Amino acid sequence: MLKLLPAFALVVMTPMAALAMPAVGDMIGTDPETAKAALEKAGCTVDEFEAEDGKIEAKCKDAATGADMEVYIDPASGKVVEIKAED
Repeated sequence: MLKLLPAFALVVMTPMAALAMPAVGDMIGTDPETAKAALEKAGCTVDEFEAEDGKIEAKCKDAATGADMEVYIDPASGKVVEIKAED
């Protein structure tokens, strides 16, 4: 029974890791309500949106690590084009 515990823990924890952050190329959307819902579903709690260098910047907190992140969204396609730690 104890030999199965590590395997069981890995299976249980894997879905949580998938909710860490969105990835470049993920479809987020261009309107604030849709983008916020998609980001939060991916594990990124949105603080605010702003325009930056022709992109939509979402300032959010990574639910898995607590890190402040910046997610850049293409306003034409609604896809994530860049993710970085907040300056």
